[in-house]
Amino acid sequence: MSTRDRQREQTRQRIYAAALAVFRRDGVANCRTEDIAQAAGVSRGAFYFHFPTKEHVLLARMAETEEQICAAVDALGEDAPLAEVLACTNAELAAIWEPDPQLLPELTSAAMRFTATAMSDQQATRLRSTLADRFARALARGEAVARLPAPLLSDLYLGNTLAGLLAWYANPVLSLRAVLDGVTELFWNGARAPGRDEASPADAVREGEA
Repeated sequence: MSTRDRQREQTRQRIYAAALAVFRRDGVANCRTEDIAQAAGVSRGAFYFHFPTKEHVLLARMAETEEQICAAVDALGEDAPLAEVLACTNAELAAIWEPDPQLLPELTSAAMRFTATAMSDQQATRLRSTLADRFARALARGEAVARLPAPLLSDLYLGNTLAGLLAWYANPVLSLRAVLDGVTELFWNGARAPGRDEASPADAVREGEA
């Protein structure tokens, strides 16, 4: 990376961090790009150069969280049972969002809009691609019933997970991890192949903590 490219990336990261801080303080709809630019020490033009809209900041945050989740899933190994993969996904989501929930409604809305415009492209986000591959492996091993193709099963799982995140945000009477494990349990009981005796995602977590 050249010095100019490095400086440009540093500026982008400074704007990104400032935007997230202003979003948390003022809300995404109410904040002004002038306030973000001022907090980052740049011009409004510099903000728009790196992020055409405020929603692009949210999409960058989504990509950042997906990289963290996918890195954890990749570390499990290619042959990890699907229940373990889903439990790992829940653990990472809870670790990311329970301490910092303010942006959840705005980010999930942006994520759904983005996904809807790129629904035919399974590679549109790394998380969709990673989980579709894991569902395909689970189908091949007979862990799940092939009532639907793996990409559709993966998208349905992610849709249920997003709903769980929003439900927890609106009514956080349980820990986020407990809510996500419950949502996954409901999904898994419908997708798991009959007669399989592997641990559910929630059971996999409890066994690991024992």
